[in-house]
Amino acid sequence: MNTNRIRGLTLDKSRLTIDGRHLSDHAVFAIAGGITIGESAPVTAFQSAPGRSGGWDTTLTDMHGYPAMERREITIQVAAAGDPLEIEEAKTLIGGHNGRHVRMGGLTGLGEYRGRLAVGAWTDRHDAAGTLQWSVCTLTLDAEPYAYGPEQRIDMQLDGKTTHARILGNRPTPPVFHQLIDEKVDDVTPVATTHTFTANDRTVHVANTLTGAGLWDEAHPLVIDCGQRHVTWQGEARAIAIDDDYPTVPSGHATFTGTIGPKTNVKKYTQYVTYTPRWLI
Repeated sequence: MNTNRIRGLTLDKSRLTIDGRHLSDHAVFAIAGGITIGESAPVTAFQSAPGRSGGWDTTLTDMHGYPAMERREITIQVAAAGDPLEIEEAKTLIGGHNGRHVRMGGLTGLGEYRGRLAVGAWTDRHDAAGTLQWSVCTLTLDAEPYAYGPEQRIDMQLDGKTTHARILGNRPTPPVFHQLIDEKVDDVTPVATTHTFTANDRTVHVANTLTGAGLWDEAHPLVIDCGQRHVTWQGEARAIAIDDDYPTVPSGHATFTGTIGPKTNVKKYTQYVTYTPRWLI
């Protein structure tokens, strides 16, 4: 059994993908009318109060006024056809994703859904002679509420100069700040340095020490991942200042700035921001 070959099956016309691979690569096809995308309801809370119609809205929201959203259920009916060996192979290819966190594409033009995939029971259909003709099952994605678009990159100006950008999507998204630093190669004295990143009016400070670079070193990366709430310097963990918090940026206009100082051991540096648009439909 060869699980790596590209299947010649052309029955699937749905454009659906699992982790970037079309359903036809798994030797299955989506059944017409067999796709449903469930709702994602906001997490709200209300407290009744005597004399107040409707009570008090006690819903927890983020800094932009948005409440948390519940997960959504997406179901896709798929079928496998061919000879019994081909159908069996299709079951194993799809079964390999059972229980895994996957990206499901093709359900919307805005991006991919992410979540845990469950493969339901297969229903087999046989002909009068008892030969397996096709099999059908339901794929269920326990998905995050958003469709995630392609990653976007914004090149930033240096030395604290403001960079203006338009953020895609319709829900706030956490940015990832990248600073690539070419340190001096000569015999240098370690210097305490502060990296500063600002998204709109939210600033993050990272304390670091620049100790110089080797002759053949590439630029040393600092990464502030606001989604994972994690900072690394050359792959090693760092911390933000105790009074800071990781920002998110709403859709629409946004401003970014980034600095490093002092630059005693810095030859040059570049910086940019990446983010993934979040669409709620």
